[in-house]
Amino acid sequence: MERPSAHCSHEWRWVRRPAQRLLLPNWLAITIGRHVISWRRLDEVELAHELKHVEQWTRYGLRFIPRYLRAGHRAAASGGDRYRDNPFEIEARVAEQAARERARDRSR
Repeated sequence: MERPSAHCSHEWRWVRRPAQRLLLPNWLAITIGRHVISWRRLDEVELAHELKHVEQWTRYGLRFIPRYLRAGHRAAASGGDRYRDNPFEIEARVAEQAARERARDRSR
């Protein structure tokens, strides 16, 4: 796994309602470059998901934006969901699952 560049986490409670209206009803966080913006503190699993997006931004730079949007469009065009079936989100969920398994292993 490539190591993500340093990230900055921002907890902005006020952004919850507007983002849930504009982005997704269950919105928790968004990553822009190396900045992870959330409306509450992220747990280890949620942060792993967002750090995968930091890696993606690091890999593609500003090209990440059109690539992400195009991937969502392709997912929808093939009958899937723009978000759930977006390969960038799938990659982030894999990182999330790995973090979940590491946490479970530590608790045993």
